Amino acid sequence: MPATMKLLNNEEFLRHGYDENLDRYVIVHPLDDMPEEKIDIETLGPLPMTRSVKWSLLSLRAYLILMFVLVSYRVLQLAGLFGGSH
Repeated sequence: MPATMKLLNNEEFLRHGYDENLDRYVIVHPLDDMPEEKIDIETLGPLPMTRSVKWSLLSLRAYLILMFVLVSYRVLQLAGLFGGSH
C-alpha cells in the first residue's frame, strides 16, 4: 500500500498516467488527480457555427415554439375558451 501512495504522490506520474516501471497505464480517480487550470470564460468569444448548425438550431427553435402554441391552444380549448371542451 505505501508504494501505491508514493506513486500517487508523484507529480510526474500524475501528469502522464503511465508507469514505465510497471509498463502499464494506471487509472487515477479525479479526486486524487492534480487540479487542472480552469478556463477564463470572460476571454472566450462566440463559438463559430456552420450553416447547417445554424439551420438546425433555428428549426429546433421553431419546432419548440410550435409545440408550445399547440399545447397552449389545447389547454385553452379544455378551459372552454374556444367553444367548449371535448
